[in-house]
Amino acid sequence: MTRLFFERGVVLFDAAMGTALLSSGQPKGTGSEEMNVSAPETVQNIHLENISAGSDVVTSNTFGVSQMMNRGENERAVLLLEKAVGLAKAAAAGGGSGGREVLASLCMGPTGELLIESGEPGYKKAFDIFARQAEAGTRAGADFIFLETFADPVEFARAVRAAKGASSLPVFGTMTFGEDGRSYMGASLEDLIGIAREEKLCATGVNCSLDPDGMVPVVERLMALAGGLPVIAQPNAGQPVFADGKTGYKMTDKEFLAGVEKLLDLGISGIGGCCGTTPTIIAAIRDMIDRRCKS
Repeated sequence: MTRLFFERGVVLFDAAMGTALLSSGQPKGTGSEEMNVSAPETVQNIHLENISAGSDVVTSNTFGVSQMMNRGENERAVLLLEKAVGLAKAAAAGGGSGGREVLASLCMGPTGELLIESGEPGYKKAFDIFARQAEAGTRAGADFIFLETFADPVEFARAVRAAKGASSLPVFGTMTFGEDGRSYMGASLEDLIGIAREEKLCATGVNCSLDPDGMVPVVERLMALAGGLPVIAQPNAGQPVFADGKTGYKMTDKEFLAGVEKLLDLGISGIGGCCGTTPTIIAAIRDMIDRRCKS
């Protein structure tokens, strides 16, 4: 299913959920995932805005569930995950403009713990956390599983293995790198591709940390290693700026889109937005992709 999805052209993912929730007036001290229950209409409207902007995929509001489960909040975390997938599925069910199919992915993020310090017991606990999420997301009706923003290659490999062992859904996975092509945990692009091949990921790539221009050389190197495996890029809208108690991003849409054009020129299979990106940017990328297809 997902391989055919990529063969239709460049897949457009959505913009940053966290950025949208903060803009919507998310109450201070309320976790993003809690909004799936306390303000489900807000979360679903964000999905719908991205679909209206042209997204082919909406991503469940579940990035922090791994951290919740790592703290022992298992039952609450599973409830919030199931609610989140349901909201994404309901939004995707209407499809996009022109009858375009829209898929709903289960987002799974890292545990937020330096597992290398706890060793094998920590990694085993993480494996169980990822497996439980994959099971719950499958029951809730996700179309595929998307692992995002991993920096520890061992945790990433365990997450992929757990997801594939607990679910028959396709699994995508991205890690986050600096401009030197290394994660802050020392993972290399070769590590990422090695895991992707060994675990038979349906797609891989990079997200977060870098803006589109900064991501270009990293993605170019990754493409050379990928050997035809679909590659996804989800850059930030620049680096975060803290002012007046709020986080903002100063990169303009024009600057962001100039970098996206370079990423598309590399032949990537999927593009989307991470921190600081908005449905407005997604709409502009949709126009860019469509114009490129017609030319």
